[in-house]
Amino acid sequence: MKLNKNTILIAFILIANLSWAQNKKIWVSGAARAVMYGDEYSTEAENDTTTPRKLQSGHALVDLGVNIQPSDQILIQGMVRIRNDYGGFWGSGVTFDVRQLYIKGILGGFLKYQLGDINYKLTDYTFKNNVGLINKYGGVLTGVPQDQVQYDLFYTKDNTWRQQGGAVDFALQFDKVVEEMEFNIFTTRVRPTNFDTQDDRLYSGGSLIFVQSQKFKFGGQFANLYDFAGTSNNTVYLKNPVYTGVAEFNQKVNKVHLMAALETGISKLEWQGSEVAPVLEDYFYDVNVKAAWAKTGISVSAGYRDVGPNFRSAGAQTMQLNFQSAPAAYQRYGNNQNIRAIGMMDVYRDASLYQTQIVAGLMSFDPRYDNATPYGRATPNRKGFNVLFDYEDTDARWNVGLDAELLTDVVGQGTTTLKNYNTGSVFGELRLNKIFNWENRKFWISGRYGMQDTKRSGEQSYEQVDLATRFQDYNFTATIFGDLELIAQYRLWQSKGDEQVAERNEYSEIIDYAEYSIDYKESIVGAGLQYGFTEKTNLSFLYQTFAWEDSKELTLPYNINTWTLFFNMKF
Repeated sequence: MKLNKNTILIAFILIANLSWAQNKKIWVSGAARAVMYGDEYSTEAENDTTTPRKLQSGHALVDLGVNIQPSDQILIQGMVRIRNDYGGFWGSGVTFDVRQLYIKGILGGFLKYQLGDINYKLTDYTFKNNVGLINKYGGVLTGVPQDQVQYDLFYTKDNTWRQQGGAVDFALQFDKVVEEMEFNIFTTRVRPTNFDTQDDRLYSGGSLIFVQSQKFKFGGQFANLYDFAGTSNNTVYLKNPVYTGVAEFNQKVNKVHLMAALETGISKLEWQGSEVAPVLEDYFYDVNVKAAWAKTGISVSAGYRDVGPNFRSAGAQTMQLNFQSAPAAYQRYGNNQNIRAIGMMDVYRDASLYQTQIVAGLMSFDPRYDNATPYGRATPNRKGFNVLFDYEDTDARWNVGLDAELLTDVVGQGTTTLKNYNTGSVFGELRLNKIFNWENRKFWISGRYGMQDTKRSGEQSYEQVDLATRFQDYNFTATIFGDLELIAQYRLWQSKGDEQVAERNEYSEIIDYAEYSIDYKESIVGAGLQYGFTEKTNLSFLYQTFAWEDSKELTLPYNINTWTLFFNMKF
């Protein structure tokens, strides 16, 4: 949303003056940052004489949020982003955008509501912002720009999606049978109408949970992506309702906390009014159990799930990364000016690669970064087991564990033979500052080694699939003195083998299979200094080398050395 910059500045100056006048019901909050990238490209290939060897980029921005609380039951926030990309002199490169705007409050002392920008989620199979494998495990070096990308996109640790609409939450308490009934209802506008061939597209849903006691609760969830008929001349209307039931049981036995959870449901994806569009209907169920020994620091969880091949849930299956986009830095390279494939460097610092709206059907994915569960737990045509083991020292001196998923196809794709998908990793963290009782210092190392294998055998060549992915990540943090820290990281990602990747039509039906053959690796290694002025203000200087090589593709191997200066403040 663009507004006249003079109008915005005048409004914020007036509001800021009110805040500075110590009006307790008006205050300013927000964030500020400045970032500079210096990229240096290099390659040993002889057929690249055109790609610029050095590029610099960066920006400075301030998010100014004005909070107005006219009463104890109402809060209004409007936030404006003022951004200047380096190279825009004398204000010519400055942009003014409304970053967020909402009204929230409590009605009648029990009903919570929010209008405008809302953050919302339900469950893994209805509405949740699932994190892909490439972003699942953070690092101290890659995490610095990645945190800013997630901040810009409103990606939160609780996996909510930022949408525009309205939400209502309330609860009713009872004396018998159940203790409480929790209601959550929302509706958002995913796409506006063009008044001709495109309807308003809305996403609505909610949940009803019965809390029987602290030990047991159950209920249902509903989510639906749909076209609002009549808002254009279109005669075909998309609908994608998902209905699920959930139950959770908690019990403590001899100081062991036991938990069992179940979610099951059905989905339907259709295009009403179309004579050629299919109707896709399917099911899923997911059972999990967990045991935690608080005294020893050991926890174990295991589960089994079965997700049908035609299960479609837009709010759960929309991926964060849009693999159809191209990176902003060095978008084209080589004498042929080929589009550079997305790499880890781009994933961790380029916000333009990410999705911000709910998408109908199934998005395209990259088998390098997750071939087993690209759409999270709601990935269709998967069944199998998952397990997680975690052991943390009770004095927080170290932590070790492993996670694994052993999945297969529910039905064969292009053949009756099923693919096997095995994913797993082992991890550990050693906190030396805890071991040596260095109270005012950080000194720890961590590491993770992971793998993902996709295999299928058969008599025909097209049935044979063998794709192996390996990833490693090692991190180091140490306090030098005061609030100055040294951080370092090494991350390696590599894939090798062959796969048959499904090609889908506009209705997300499989229409063909494409041969996928790869033998590649990419890595990030670097170090940096971080200084914390306060808990919410820090300065980072980082240097890293990103290396890419794919021996089976006609892409040039290359390195990009990058230095980065990051200033970040929240207020």
